[in-house]
Amino acid sequence: MGGRHGGRSRVSGKEGLTAVRKRLQSYADRGVFRGLAEEPLRGSRYRFKFLWLTSAPFTLVYAPKSGSIVIRDLLPNLGPRTAVRKGIRAFILSRTDGALPEHRRIDVRCVNVACEVRRGLLSVKLVAKRRDHDYAVNRAVNLIHEIFVQLHTYFPEYMWENFDVPEE
Repeated sequence: MGGRHGGRSRVSGKEGLTAVRKRLQSYADRGVFRGLAEEPLRGSRYRFKFLWLTSAPFTLVYAPKSGSIVIRDLLPNLGPRTAVRKGIRAFILSRTDGALPEHRRIDVRCVNVACEVRRGLLSVKLVAKRRDHDYAVNRAVNLIHEIFVQLHTYFPEYMWENFDVPEE
């Protein structure tokens, strides 16, 4: 039996790419993103860049074959034992908790979520299951927004130092 957001069968690469494009474009059309641009990458991966929340562009890489959506280098300067790194990693993983309201939760029946830090740069990865690519993009965008709300609330110094956010 399939999840709420899709059927049992695997989505084709073309269908998944179309769903990702449409969802990202809908955010741009509504004025959430500015400057949405798509760049084909090597192989069968696609890169989408857009401006939102910070002055630096966000990079979302989509691999139709695996259904993975990676937000590359979302957060810089995360040292190995910093409170920010630990707090944000825990926050990201907590988004799958069934006790969260549905609009804030990442449904693991539809999407797997993970994060990794390499050379101090945090990337977030969501992998769509079945036909849940649209849902995965929606959850990725919501997750990014919630991460920045967490940073503003609990780690304002990090925002001041890394994103030139006013100290007010």
